[in-house]
Amino acid sequence: MAKHAMLTDAVAEALRQRGVSDGLADLAARTGWAAFQHAVDAWADDPAPGLDAHLCQAFDDLRALSTAVPPTQASPEH
Repeated sequence: MAKHAMLTDAVAEALRQRGVSDGLADLAARTGWAAFQHAVDAWADDPAPGLDAHLCQAFDDLRALSTAVPPTQASPEH
């Protein structure tokens, strides 16, 4: 956990030094770490494509998720 916090803080600080706002830098660093962890888990299950391919897929999935329009939900009747 300490290593995770150190790496996340380092990435966030590097982003801040490039002019990214504090909140956005933290969000990006935490999201990047989560994507990395997800990719490592996928890689452990299927090592053939390589970690880089799994990491690219994780970010592609995040990108698709963030641009997807959520399905319309029926409003509950009162």
